[in-house]
Amino acid sequence: MAVLTINESARKTQAFRDAAQIVTRLKKSGFEAYLVGGCVRDLLLGLAPTDYDVATNAQPEDVQKIFPRSQGEGRKFGVICVPISDSLIEVAAFREDGPYFDLRRPAFVRYAGIEEDAQRRDFTINALYYDPVKDIISDPVEGLPDLEDRILRVIGDPFERLDEDWLRLLRAVRFASRFNLEFEFVTWDAVRALAPLVTGVVSERITEEIRLMLAGPNAAKAVGLLYTSGLWKAIWPDLPFSVQRLHKIAVALETDGKNFWKAFFTDLSHDAIAEATGKLKLTRSEKSSLNI
Repeated sequence: MAVLTINESARKTQAFRDAAQIVTRLKKSGFEAYLVGGCVRDLLLGLAPTDYDVATNAQPEDVQKIFPRSQGEGRKFGVICVPISDSLIEVAAFREDGPYFDLRRPAFVRYAGIEEDAQRRDFTINALYYDPVKDIISDPVEGLPDLEDRILRVIGDPFERLDEDWLRLLRAVRFASRFNLEFEFVTWDAVRALAPLVTGVVSERITEEIRLMLAGPNAAKAVGLLYTSGLWKAIWPDLPFSVQRLHKIAVALETDGKNFWKAFFTDLSHDAIAEATGKLKLTRSEKSSLNI
């Protein structure tokens, strides 16, 4: 097991300092506050997060008093956006979610504590809380051991949590490939069992997840997991797959990673590519690169 520590070089970036400043001001006002989620995961993996989120026991009206220029569009879900430097940082109240009514958002949220806030998140590695003032990590759902062991595990019952939001099926593959993780076996069973449900996700969200997979590290692993999970078959029932083609895709991705859609559809006819991309929402330039 590798012992992970916060990336010191990332701590020196303006983005980190901005987020830490928000945490500091909340704490000075008497509240709990942490960096949370993907940014903490990335810091522990030696990466420099592109954005930061803050979680706190301060409610939206408290945050707006401390940061008068903050924006409250997500207030009904406990989220306030705080402008700082050249960016907006989401500051979210600790909360627990009600039932998901549209496979994306809960019907309601209820303010709660850090334990309940962690339980509502998707994967254990995304439920880590870091106090940059005290340099302490809080780990309510044992995400740190999973991150150290490179394990992807759903919080709670994998079948129930993945069924709340079917996009999590694709997010699971993206995280497993990007960070070179192995699936916890019940989580993997749930992904495979629920894979056909991915067709209920809007095409824009499917496209963005696959775009992130193919543009990220370990893209060939992502392609393999898309197939072995059953997600490939659900999205493209007629798109051919073979070990030989996977090898060609991997080589094409390594050779020209910028044109990842062309690599993904390698060895396919123009008609087959046009049919397959009909399930996606590609940009005009992406379509042009495929001559469709």
